[in-house]
Amino acid sequence: MSRVLTGPNRSEELRRLHQADVASGVLPHAKRLRWSAERLDSERQTRLRDLLAWSIEHSPFHAERLEGVDPTVFTEADLSSLPVMTKDELMSEYSWVLTNPKLSLEVVEDSVEHVDEDEYLQDRFHAVTSSGSSGRRGVFVYDWDEWTTLALMQSRSRLGTAENLPRPPGKATASLFAGAGAHLSRVMRTFLAKPNDPVHHFPMTLPVADVIRGLNATQPELLMGYPSAIDLVVREAQAGRLRISPRYVETGGELLMDQTREAVRELWGVEIDDSWAVVEGAYAFPCGQGGAMHLPDDLIIVEPVDLSGRPVPPGEPAAKLYLTNLYNRTQPLIRFEIADGLTLLDGTCLCGSAHRRIVDLTGRADIVFEYGDEVKMHPMVLRLELHDERYVAEYQVRRTTRGACIKVVTDRPDELDQIRDRVVRTLRIAGLRDPEVTVHAVDRLERLASGKLRQFIPRLGA
Repeated sequence: MSRVLTGPNRSEELRRLHQADVASGVLPHAKRLRWSAERLDSERQTRLRDLLAWSIEHSPFHAERLEGVDPTVFTEADLSSLPVMTKDELMSEYSWVLTNPKLSLEVVEDSVEHVDEDEYLQDRFHAVTSSGSSGRRGVFVYDWDEWTTLALMQSRSRLGTAENLPRPPGKATASLFAGAGAHLSRVMRTFLAKPNDPVHHFPMTLPVADVIRGLNATQPELLMGYPSAIDLVVREAQAGRLRISPRYVETGGELLMDQTREAVRELWGVEIDDSWAVVEGAYAFPCGQGGAMHLPDDLIIVEPVDLSGRPVPPGEPAAKLYLTNLYNRTQPLIRFEIADGLTLLDGTCLCGSAHRRIVDLTGRADIVFEYGDEVKMHPMVLRLELHDERYVAEYQVRRTTRGACIKVVTDRPDELDQIRDRVVRTLRIAGLRDPEVTVHAVDRLERLASGKLRQFIPRLGA
């Protein structure tokens, strides 16, 4: 659906028209939450066959990979017979993956660079990027209707929650996600923003003092951000420098630890609503019953697997997953590898929804500390050790040849030796002999352009 407009307010007018499309679809889209498992299966089947047929016809990349596949008889159970698609393949074969001849990697990258000036590419497309927190950056593109679908997918979590409840005049929303650039959290939030309901962006790339000053001035009722950002502002509140009382706190984009939940609950009397969103086109939102998140089972297919790519049954932790986006035909992602660890649940939720649920998000499986053939360790081991350090506001761990170099933001440098000793002990338990660990106090840690914090850097020299 193309809109051709001219003038200085072209982007704003496009957004207004686009928002109207989203608004008209909220109710029918929400009704999908009550679809039966049988209807969800049927919807996925139909969309999968249509996606395969379209991709074979319009994407040279997929035409080669799917040679011999007959979409008319293909089923979800047959997905395991198809090759896995990786981010490296997507970026190296980018223009061949796309199905619109007017798009190319160069065209999309140019749009990404100028997204703050004009969020629409060719009056029709939205381009967004992954944060690159675990390595290579990815670039993803959605046409008008596909972006509408992604926005509607996220709207499901808003029904009856903080953002749909009437708020007194002057009450604001504060975002501790990306403040600029083509990161999904920022672009979607800008797209959905209403003139009378402003979102105040305080990206964590700003100095902490500036963030705290802005939050104190804004007094947000709804506070949203990466878990690492919420951790930081909570510590500022505990120290008496941040003086706000949000009624709602939402997190996403990073692993949320139980300690963060408990700290927010104790400080503000609020339960965090945590979501799982990936720029590849999936958004799972928390359910009020059962403590899990619901997947959009009508719009994506998720295959949980172990590190070797073997299927993992419901109820067992998966190291990563393969995602098939059933609604994005501009950039078909079929069995796209996402290195997020989680556990998929089966069965009907207590709320009555047949959409499957996920729990126990554990972070990215592609961030592994390897010490030759001696030890391979998921950084979760160190995260559990460091996250509960009461005097550490933020930390970053870089793997070294025989251990780790750790930077911490702290007002208690006298605690550094104790931190080092605990990490040494943890590495020894993991199997590393004579680990070498250094801990340094710094004023602040550099974040990615998205505002995310690279807490763990597994590659030497990265």
